[in-house]
Amino acid sequence: MPVYEFECGKCGRREEVFARSMNSPVTAPECSCIGEERTVMERAMSPFARHRTMQDQVAEAEAKYGKEVDAAMGPTPEVDTHARRYDQLAKDLPPE
Repeated sequence: MPVYEFECGKCGRREEVFARSMNSPVTAPECSCIGEERTVMERAMSPFARHRTMQDQVAEAEAKYGKEVDAAMGPTPEVDTHARRYDQLAKDLPPE
């Protein structure tokens, strides 16, 4: 089922028209611009969609929001400091 897009040359309004098949005739809709007479819309080039994988979506989100997430999460914890503190406290525990 093809989709055709039309755009008004005066106001820039876009409208989509669905066709039953590639061979069926498509008539351009009329645009009723505010305060003006009706004009026939011209066919416009549609942007095509690209299906992205989950990896592409994650990479895009990291590029777009990475700095904001890092700022919200704060500095990364120092694991080695916590590990040394755990070892010091574990020495005082009784054996099992």
